[in-house]
Amino acid sequence: MVNKNRDLKKFALIHLGTDEVYGLEYVAAEIKRLGHKFQWFDGDLASVADDIIAWQPSYMCFSTLTTFFPQALSLSRNVKSRSPEIKSVFGGHHVTAVPDVHTSDGVDIIVPGPVFGTIEKIAADTAENIIKGYPIPMHQMMPARREYFEEVGSIGSRHRKTIMSHFGCPYNCSYCSTHLLKKEYGKEYRKYWLTRRPVDKVIQEAKIFLEFPTKEVALEDDDMLFGKEVEKWLPEFADAWKKTIGLPIHGNVTPNTVVKVSDNTLDTLAELVVGVQMGVQAARRDTLKLYNRQFQNEEQVAKAIERLKSRGIPVKLELIIGAPVEDPVGDAIDTIKLAQRVGAGTFVAAFPLMLYPGTALYKWCLENNIRMKDDCNFDCYSGEGSVLFDSDTQKKITNISKMAAFFVKYNIEEHWMRALIEMDPNSTSARKLSESIYFESLRFQLGDQIDRTEFEKILANTRFKY
Repeated sequence: MVNKNRDLKKFALIHLGTDEVYGLEYVAAEIKRLGHKFQWFDGDLASVADDIIAWQPSYMCFSTLTTFFPQALSLSRNVKSRSPEIKSVFGGHHVTAVPDVHTSDGVDIIVPGPVFGTIEKIAADTAENIIKGYPIPMHQMMPARREYFEEVGSIGSRHRKTIMSHFGCPYNCSYCSTHLLKKEYGKEYRKYWLTRRPVDKVIQEAKIFLEFPTKEVALEDDDMLFGKEVEKWLPEFADAWKKTIGLPIHGNVTPNTVVKVSDNTLDTLAELVVGVQMGVQAARRDTLKLYNRQFQNEEQVAKAIERLKSRGIPVKLELIIGAPVEDPVGDAIDTIKLAQRVGAGTFVAAFPLMLYPGTALYKWCLENNIRMKDDCNFDCYSGEGSVLFDSDTQKKITNISKMAAFFVKYNIEEHWMRALIEMDPNSTSARKLSESIYFESLRFQLGDQIDRTEFEKILANTRFKY
């Protein structure tokens, strides 16, 4: 520990949502390295504000996606109204994309970017309210996970755990905020964000999974096949994973890399993963251009799926519907039909388009007077995205999102699709459809070991939304 004086600071780390707040685990590691204290709090519990105040931290830390920013802000205001001496620190994707949030009531400090080099300044109680850190080499990065798993029970007992070998994305999709980091760090982005961590470091981190209930692991690299070093890195990682960890692992790939990597690399991938998910997003050229994914076409997607399936690798396709185009329903149906042509019987997830502040597409929509919802909560599973459609169009987009897995798995013809999306769902049918999607997703991930009894157990431990 670096800090040798007695005036140590206490940091309350706030978990929000169903999934791990992976970035905040690196914050925990940095706090620990510097000799300060931290404790995790489950921000979804009704008692969380009372619990934080009772512990009396110097700071409460949030690392939020846009989805959870309002909830984090509400919690921060609640705590600070009763204990003004507790300062709030906000990091993560949302404040990196929207640094102006430092002026919001309830926000004392924001960290737009890496945590490294910021804890010292925060603990020194400087007057700065925007504190920027710096990236460090990948071999020096190791999160602190044990305390998180122990103190937030829903995460420690969650069937799926997360890990990453690098933290960047090679693409510049207009709906993503990655371009902001690339603009800020320039050439350093590739050096720090797109360089893989050493295999032994990733394996060392993954060993913690064996001490907690874990059925599967998601390697959440945006594209696990990206980069020239993958030809060497992946075999080393696969060998070490099988010998040391042995848990089922899933990864993310893109058509762009699947069609380019060597046969040997795909053979290695087949030995490592039990499935991959691949972003297809849209069918129409104009929509792909709007998403800045014009490098992709149906031929490429079909070839990628064929290469993966020929090696027995199950493929989940991810789609984005509800785009700000002239015919959003027809656009969405064309995307479903593309998925049927290239991957009939495959599991798909069709997410409504979310226009996150700070992204290129968000700015484009403002410039082109695209109406956006003031009350969008960025819940991808609701079937409702950010674009403000008329009620009939929104109903159809929501129904397509909810039924996409069914449409593609059973290759439903267009006239049936168009008939089914005319229905008005109620709360019961909406929940049943969402549960069915989740069940199909788990069957894709975990195979036949998931029956309805096991599914109910997983569902009980998941803060399920519909």
